[in-house]
Parts: sequence; structure tokens; C-alpha cells
Amino acid sequence: MIAGERIALRVPRLDDAEKLYAVVTSDPEVTRYLAWPPHRGVEETRAVITGLFNVGGDHTWLITLRDGDELVGQIGYFHTAPYAVQLGYALGRRYWGRGLAGEALQLVVDHLRSDPALYRAAASVHPDNARSMRVLERAGFTLEARQARAQLFPNLAPEPQDALLYGMALR
Repeated sequence: MIAGERIALRVPRLDDAEKLYAVVTSDPEVTRYLAWPPHRGVEETRAVITGLFNVGGDHTWLITLRDGDELVGQIGYFHTAPYAVQLGYALGRRYWGRGLAGEALQLVVDHLRSDPALYRAAASVHPDNARSMRVLERAGFTLEARQARAQLFPNLAPEPQDALLYGMALR
């Protein structure tokens, strides 16, 4: 577990599936700018927890409030190279605007900086996702490029869309 001032990051458990489904994975507004569609049932969320989280060098944590372990979102990264990672996060809609995503992102960046093998962190954002851009910029990420037709956002369109690449040197 990684603890912050208001939140904690912890490894997901199978019994988190119902809460994660209710707060994050089933909500079309939460998943709007993500690379996967809303889950159709709690079984799909359970399968993701079982099959995808914390495989190899990739890491996903649940974001919880420190007072009471209330689940508010998820955050994680995967390696794009031995020295670089790509970050992603999603926060339940009722928790938007409180700075919780930024706090979670800062905790993960601090965690990444403790690994001497990592030199770079990046995140891709849809150009219309102003909230996520602000979270990244406040955490010290810099807009590096607009990538034409670089990423699928299946909740917006069936074809690849432009993506904004944000990056940060970790050391």
C-alpha cells in the first residue's frame, strides 16, 4: 500500500469487483476517454482483476480514501521500454474536482522515482479531456506532442483518434 494525505493506493482484490464496477468500470462518463468501453457486468470487472492487474512489470492500484477504504478509482502503469512507463487512471465521477486524481498521480510518480531503472513516465490523453490534461500538468508532466490518429478511444469513435502525449523525466 502507498499512502498519501487523503488517499491510499492498494493492490486490487477479487472482492473489489462490485465496488470497482459501480464506481468506475460501468460508468460511460468515467470511461468516455479511456481505451476500453464500459464493462457490461461485474463479471467483466472481476475477469480484469483476475487476469490483467499486476501482471509482470505492470502495476495497477485501486485509489481509496484513507478514512474507511472507500474505493474512488484506479491508477496504474505499464512498461513501454525497460526504462519507461505509460500511466493511466480513472476516477469515479462523484470524486471529480477534489484533487484526488492528482494526489494519486503524484504518489505513483514518487514510487516510480524510487526505481533507479526508470527514466521516463508518459501518458496519452484525448484532446478534449481537459480535466486529465490539468491533472498531468499539475503533476509536472509536459505536453510533448499531438499524435495524429495514434490511439483508439472506442467510446468516442471506431477509428483511431488524435492523442496528446504528455511526458516527464523521472531523474
